Amino acid sequence: MLSQVASDLATSNLEKLINATLEQSRYICCFTSITEDFEKEKKKLIAKRTTLGEHVKVANRRNENIRSDVASWQEQVDELMKEDTKTKVRCFFGWCPNCKWQYSRGKDLESKTEEIKRLMECNLENVGIPRDVPEIEYHSSQNYISFNSRKSAYEKLWNALTDENNYIIGLQGMGGTGKTALAREMGKELKKTKMFDTVVDTTVSNTPDTKRIQDDIAGPLGLPLKDCTESERPRKLWDRLKNGEKILVILDDVWEYISFEEIGIPPKDNHNGCRILVTTRNMSICNRMDCDKTIELNVLPDEEGWILFQKHAGLSDSSSKILIDKGRKISKECKGLPIAIEVIASSLKRQQHLEEWNVALKALRKSMPLHGDDDNWGKVFTCLKYSYDNMKNKTAKELFLLCSMFQEDEEFDEETLVRLAIGAGLIEKIEDDDYIHVYY
Repeated sequence: MLSQVASDLATSNLEKLINATLEQSRYICCFTSITEDFEKEKKKLIAKRTTLGEHVKVANRRNENIRSDVASWQEQVDELMKEDTKTKVRCFFGWCPNCKWQYSRGKDLESKTEEIKRLMECNLENVGIPRDVPEIEYHSSQNYISFNSRKSAYEKLWNALTDENNYIIGLQGMGGTGKTALAREMGKELKKTKMFDTVVDTTVSNTPDTKRIQDDIAGPLGLPLKDCTESERPRKLWDRLKNGEKILVILDDVWEYISFEEIGIPPKDNHNGCRILVTTRNMSICNRMDCDKTIELNVLPDEEGWILFQKHAGLSDSSSKILIDKGRKISKECKGLPIAIEVIASSLKRQQHLEEWNVALKALRKSMPLHGDDDNWGKVFTCLKYSYDNMKNKTAKELFLLCSMFQEDEEFDEETLVRLAIGAGLIEKIEDDDYIHVYY
């Protein structure tokens, strides 16, 4: 009985050994077939890799993020595509096949053929993921200067925004004092220091567009409102803003009282981590919107205004003394308004003829208040008008006027402007090295 069991066991083991040997010898005997199968599957994979590459190009043109699994798939494919089945090894001076190499190579190719089949089964139709709209970091800081006269306002604004007892903070100052620049710089610093998870900004202006304001806020938050009804939009935005995330919303250039409920901004008693910064010219707006804190931003003192003027006019210690003296007088006539200084100084940049500087000074001295506004805003208008009148490029002037046909604060890309300009017969073509600077 025991001898029978031993015999059966030996027979079973022998069969397994023979089968295993035959299976392993297949890598040598069927090497050519294994190689052909690999090449056939590899061609299919190359075709799919090419198609996927086209989809990736389209997603990049749409400014979408490429899925991480897609990138990983491409890397695996690129590695497999390096495989060269034409490489062979011979022994005994090329007279007989190297069985050991064939065995190893055949086994490796069969494994990689299975890997190709697995990669071919992956569903990679939608390769792109829409990117969130850029937050406050989108705005440049290159022209922001931290003047000593701004330090007090900066510190007060910082303390107000980081105080959890405050919800609505007002930044008030006359037009052109730099409220927008300060608010954006503050937003970027607060985001950088992790005081807020997200900082978004929108321009309200004197003709508020509720839908645009909602989209400006929702975009950086990754909240889609495109398919929402008019009544759903404020409710979805309200729910997103009060989900506990620390969010700073900058409402820039507010001219009149605006309804938070209509936009979808949480009320004062239920904001749950959200905070609002309002910039406005009028103190009455801060009062009507019940700001917890209001910080006033004044004009620059003469010396700081002169520093800003030199920066934008390109003046230095080596500049002509006559131009420097004239520049100081022009800077003083700008009454400390950063926007007026930047516009007029930039217009005079590279103007070496004293006459141009005299015309600018004379224009500023003759400036008049506009529609009951204070004299300082009349200075801003004069600077803008001077900048336009002294554009040397006729096409630039016409493009400036074309821009003025768009609604206030409306965003449009260069392609739209060029198409309209061509349609209006203003331009025929624009060379790559042509740059048009328009101050608006």
